[in-house]
Amino acid sequence: MHSPVSDPVLETVLPRWPFPAAPSRDPDDIAAVENGGEEWARQCGLIDSGDARHPLRRLCAGELVSHGYPHADTGMRVLITQWTMWYFHLDDHFEDGPAGTSALAAEEAAEPLRRMVDAARRREPLPAAEDSLQRALSDLLSRTAQFMAPVQFREFLAHLDDYFTSLVIESDYRARGNLPGVDAYIALRRDTGPVLPLLDFVEQAESVRLPARFYGTPEYTEMIGCAADIASWINDLCSVSKELDRPDAYNLVVLLHRLEHKSLQDAAAETLERIEQRVRSLKAALDRVSGPSGPYNDSETAAIRIWADGLLSFQNHVEWYLRHGRYDRDEPHPEPHPEVPA
Repeated sequence: MHSPVSDPVLETVLPRWPFPAAPSRDPDDIAAVENGGEEWARQCGLIDSGDARHPLRRLCAGELVSHGYPHADTGMRVLITQWTMWYFHLDDHFEDGPAGTSALAAEEAAEPLRRMVDAARRREPLPAAEDSLQRALSDLLSRTAQFMAPVQFREFLAHLDDYFTSLVIESDYRARGNLPGVDAYIALRRDTGPVLPLLDFVEQAESVRLPARFYGTPEYTEMIGCAADIASWINDLCSVSKELDRPDAYNLVVLLHRLEHKSLQDAAAETLERIEQRVRSLKAALDRVSGPSGPYNDSETAAIRIWADGLLSFQNHVEWYLRHGRYDRDEPHPEPHPEVPA
């Protein structure tokens, strides 16, 4: 299988990969999810050409979402796919577009998005959209509010706010040509990818409602934070090829390689060890709230356990990285690569 992932990283981590390969899915079902995402993106103006190589078409977001939410129905996966396409579009706008040229430019780009989130939080009419990015966000917020309980929707909006803030901070790092230290990067990385707002859909994907009093507890914060770190660092492992030659590489593997002078293999191994540690921490937090002396009744405990399983199922998407070239370098990789263990 051709892989965009750099050889030393791939060869180091795949034999020890702690998550199963994604289950097979009906190709027609995935095609329906992909079509639902692409048609929406076209209607909102995010895709404005017939170019088959448009980044949002090449993204194959429906496949990614179908791996990460294996129990979600088609309609819910279409909605999450649309959010995923919007996040990738926004990320590119900040990473390689005009919004990433300075902290001021980033804040100016984020401000109208924050106003929409603030209006949704206050349950007020959303501000008029001024461009395709805002129009798509307005549509997504309006529809998502119909699926989430109020406490969950507030959490989701808070995660969106943190995401916008982290993009501004990262843009400032890039504009100044600075690299954060490893610890500072880890603290920022949890929010720079839209992982937390994507994890907020696990309840919908698993058809459960968390107890309202579970939100904000140390165990909730630990579990969803661990899941976000795991997904972010999977992305870092799989985007080394794209990031390695950039002077402003915001990638845990690359930072360990550059700042702590580790080989790529050792940096990848340490990143995988950090992932494994986060899995253990997530399970330990689950054990604290789901044991016989826990504070929740049987139905609440069952919902938390299903949700926790969903947080880990979300991580079963490495095949998407191996199949698609978003994180590829320009040069080909002719060497054969090992497969993901089943």
